[in-house]
Amino acid sequence: MTSIVKTALAAAMAAALSSVSAAAVMAQDVTLTLISAEQDAVVAPVIAAFEAKYPNIKVQHQSIPFESMNATIEARIGGQDSSIDVMFVDSPRVPAMVSRGYLKSLEDLRGEIEPLVTPVALDALSVNGTIYTLPLWTSTQMMFYNKDLLDKAGIPYPGSNAEDRLTYQQIVDLSKKAQAAGAKYGFTFEQVDRYYQLQPIFESVGAGSGLTGEGNLTASITNDNWVKGAQFYSSLFADGIAPRGVPVGQIPPLFANGEVAFFVGGPWRLDGFQKAEGLKFGVAPVPYFEGGKPVTPTGSWALAVSPYSAHPDEAMLLAKFMTLDPEGAFKTVEANPIPPVNLKAFDIYIDWFAAKFEGVGEDAKKIMTYELRDTAISRPLSAGYVAFEEVMNRVFGDLRNGADVVPTLQDAERELNSTLSRIQ
Repeated sequence: MTSIVKTALAAAMAAALSSVSAAAVMAQDVTLTLISAEQDAVVAPVIAAFEAKYPNIKVQHQSIPFESMNATIEARIGGQDSSIDVMFVDSPRVPAMVSRGYLKSLEDLRGEIEPLVTPVALDALSVNGTIYTLPLWTSTQMMFYNKDLLDKAGIPYPGSNAEDRLTYQQIVDLSKKAQAAGAKYGFTFEQVDRYYQLQPIFESVGAGSGLTGEGNLTASITNDNWVKGAQFYSSLFADGIAPRGVPVGQIPPLFANGEVAFFVGGPWRLDGFQKAEGLKFGVAPVPYFEGGKPVTPTGSWALAVSPYSAHPDEAMLLAKFMTLDPEGAFKTVEANPIPPVNLKAFDIYIDWFAAKFEGVGEDAKKIMTYELRDTAISRPLSAGYVAFEEVMNRVFGDLRNGADVVPTLQDAERELNSTLSRIQ
């Protein structure tokens, strides 16, 4: 661990939360269950730190695939299962969980939470102004570029300053130039058919999130700018700039193997790319539409305590350690370099991050800092978000595979408004 991090952690530990009720730290041994969509290795550092601080409390982690998380919570929390104590919650799903009674108000913690988060992050923790979850992680994106492929094409490396941001049209032109010089693909997104990463295309061109009206329960995906954004997205695959027919999980290896010139992805890809044999890469800000605004996706997992936990005091102790204690919040990202929401933990994290990824870390640090501050936008908060996301991910898959843009959007809007009209 670097001296910067050691010093910062020491200061953070000195300022860590100390107001713990006597009932929460009982002499009796307690075992808590934490559920998430992460591998055990990701949460191992924070669990170890928590158990060292509270030796009478043990934590068992249950890893559940992301695609099954919502159904698992529905089944177990909906059935008042007392064996779940603390759970990771995808932020856009919070309104639906609140409407079903799966989360309890955390308004009594507002005074502790507000000084540690940005207003955007606080909104993501809340429903109708009431806080229901604790701030765990956020996210951002950057554009990776292959230096060797750009060198072969005579393309200058993009800059890492905000004012160096390229437009999507520039990226298309540069991608074609790189392909003419030997790149298999010019440009792609890491999550090629997932709303989280593609939302900024439409927000940048002025189309809106796709949900509007009271409670964000009305679909609006057929306006002119939504059509424009969808046509751009579809053309990437139709023109062979982006790979068609490649599963999402196999997209990052294309960049790691030197087949893609430009790749939009998250900071969690840095470790794998640095370890990729022979790969020389840099990072730049995410593109935007000329005449539009720069937009980057944000939001990630929040943390919640089950209202049916058999050990509510100890569960809250763990949840607060992982989110409000700077030491604990930093430990949650040591094995998974995604930004913590906690601003004090972020100060520790961002210097650690820059030192960890030598050669590219300082540029990544710069990009992440201004994107989170200036361009970050959350997915729409709606009790109908899960249904919306499922339909939109299917739409993006269809467009990627050559479906006609306008009728595809029209059919999806009708389906969505029929479904959303039944949600209270």
